[in-house]
Amino acid sequence: MRLLSLLILVALLLTVSGCLGFFSKKEETPEAANFIEVKVNEYAVKVPEYMKKVTNLNEEASLQFQNIFKETYVIIIGENKEEFIAAFRDLGEYDSTRSVVENYRDIQLLTTAERIDVIGQSKPEAAVINGLPAQFVQVDANVEGASKPISYFFTFIEGDENVYMIMAWTLAERKEKYRNTFTAMAKSFRLT
Repeated sequence: MRLLSLLILVALLLTVSGCLGFFSKKEETPEAANFIEVKVNEYAVKVPEYMKKVTNLNEEASLQFQNIFKETYVIIIGENKEEFIAAFRDLGEYDSTRSVVENYRDIQLLTTAERIDVIGQSKPEAAVINGLPAQFVQVDANVEGASKPISYFFTFIEGDENVYMIMAWTLAERKEKYRNTFTAMAKSFRLT
C-alpha cells in the first residue's frame, strides 16, 4: 500500500512538473509555427498564423506583420530594380562587379547600420528562393529605445522587376527560438 501511494505521488509530481514546464525547455527549442500564405501585389509569402497584419512598422513596407507578445515582427520592402541600379550608379555606389542582389544587400545593410548599433553580423549566405537569387544575413544590434539587443534576419531577393528586402526581428535572446520560423518564412517568398 505504501509503495502504491509513493508511485502515485511520484506520477502526480511528474505530471504537475511537466505541466509547469520544469522538464521542458520550450524557450530553447525552435518555434514550430503554422503558416498562412499572404498575397501582396506581385508576390506571396507565408507568415506564422500567430502574427497579425499591422500598418505601423514601416511606411515603405508592402507587408507588415507582428506578434507583440512573442516579440516577433516582419516587413517586406520592394523597390524597382532598374531605378535602384540607376540611382546608385549615379551616386557612384553601385559595384558592377557584383550582382544586383549583392549590391542591394550591401546598400540596405549600410543604411540600416546608420540607425542601429551593430554588435554582430553573420557572413552573407547566397541562396536561391523559388528560382530567384537571394542573400541571407543575420544582424545583432543595440537599438535606441530597446532595453535588450535585437536580432534581425535579413533576406534580399532579386525579382524580375523588383528587388525585395524581408526583415524579420525579435529579441536577441529569442533568436534561436524563431530562427527556423523566420527562415521558413523567407524561403516561402514567391512571385505571383
